[in-house]
Amino acid sequence: MTDNTPIYGLDKELAAKAAAKYDPSREAEARQWIETVIGEKFPADGFQESLKDGVLLCKLVNKLSPDQPIKFNTSKMPFKQMENINSFLMALSAKFQVPPHDQFQTIDLYEDKNPNQVVDTLFALSRHAAKMGLLPADQVLGPKLADKHEVTFTEEQLRQGNNVIGLQMGFAGGASQSGMGAYGGRRQVVDQTVGSGDTSVVSQQMGFNGGANSSGVTYGARREIGGADPGRPN
Repeated sequence: MTDNTPIYGLDKELAAKAAAKYDPSREAEARQWIETVIGEKFPADGFQESLKDGVLLCKLVNKLSPDQPIKFNTSKMPFKQMENINSFLMALSAKFQVPPHDQFQTIDLYEDKNPNQVVDTLFALSRHAAKMGLLPADQVLGPKLADKHEVTFTEEQLRQGNNVIGLQMGFAGGASQSGMGAYGGRRQVVDQTVGSGDTSVVSQQMGFNGGANSSGVTYGARREIGGADPGRPN
């Protein structure tokens, strides 16, 4: 029987979003696939409710991989049913190499928290089982898993690749050798007044003197800023 306990707050909002995204057609595909593999019809209860005790899921795993069947319990006690679900999830990793991100969590099924993920997990199981040769190609749910594609290179191709500088090494677009001399030479910035005897010109390498002038300065004297010396006669 479906749990009719009311939910509130964030749980209610998340449940509403999950229900809005739920695709009944994918559920129907998953239901039909399970019936085909195990050779049994689903009970009259709903999809999630029929899977909630974990029995059908364990039967599904044992049909796909009968060499080492997993044990399950038909008890109605909640912790026994959750044990069945946990055994199914462990088999997904151990037997079929279904990655964790493709698996639902026990609470997703038992408390009907994420029905989308439950269906997605069944689709993932079918793909991995088919890739391992445990399932006919016409019984795969959704697209098949891509096969691994390895690329090999010859020694000549590898040597040519060593001569290519990728963009990760920096960008030299717009750079030029304008102003460069012979190979190995350096481009220098030269102050043409150095050595000319003209001391009135200060190059920019020595600092910036914009706005400065020699007004009021006589040769050898100092220009002072401030009022007259009170101790010196006018």
